[in-house]
Amino acid sequence: MTIWLILSGIVAPAIFWIGYFYYKDRLQPEPLVKVGLSYLMGFGAAFFCFQTFQLLPCIGIPSDPSALMVNGGRPFLYYCICVVGGLEELFKFLPFLVVLTFFKDFDEEIDGIIYASVIALGFASFENLDYLVLLAGFELFGRAVATPLTHSIFASIWGYKVGLAFYKKTSLVKAAAVGLSLSAVSHGLFDFLNLSAAYRIVSAILILFIWIWQIRLLEKMHHKQAKQRI
Repeated sequence: MTIWLILSGIVAPAIFWIGYFYYKDRLQPEPLVKVGLSYLMGFGAAFFCFQTFQLLPCIGIPSDPSALMVNGGRPFLYYCICVVGGLEELFKFLPFLVVLTFFKDFDEEIDGIIYASVIALGFASFENLDYLVLLAGFELFGRAVATPLTHSIFASIWGYKVGLAFYKKTSLVKAAAVGLSLSAVSHGLFDFLNLSAAYRIVSAILILFIWIWQIRLLEKMHHKQAKQRI
């Protein structure tokens, strides 16, 4: 992998999206050191997640999921939701528990989305290490920009749920269960639809709707922050 590919395909998109989320939290931004640490924890979580994927054949889950694309693709859909979506969101969530436990700056509703999204960006950066070397041109650029965004969007679901529960001192277990389930289903469904030429447009619509929800939620939280500072 060339330095140019690393800088343009992994580092640059990560910096761009971290800047985007940092701007959304501009009224009371998180310390940059902790934002950077969250990114690195997401990167490390992806490493352990992909190691776990390598162990799946030991419990009877095929290493090549394309073998499950039978009976109308239903087994493959279950694989996308339960294995891909479930495992990846769970491994992204683990560093978030570290943030909740040790980062004293976690003191606003918006922080759940911010930290979850940054962790997801680190996760996506590691994932792109494997995939970008196989791509070129527009396809490479598209994945380099889109993968961090999609990972952050899915993570923002459980980030919002758990962050809100933490802020309001309600059940974290319930919030995590609901948030992770919604994220896993959304993530898995997106992957399933995106791998089908016939339904790829539906996957784009799905991610657009969740992104619009995230944008509106961040703006709502931003206005709430502004009113509290008056």
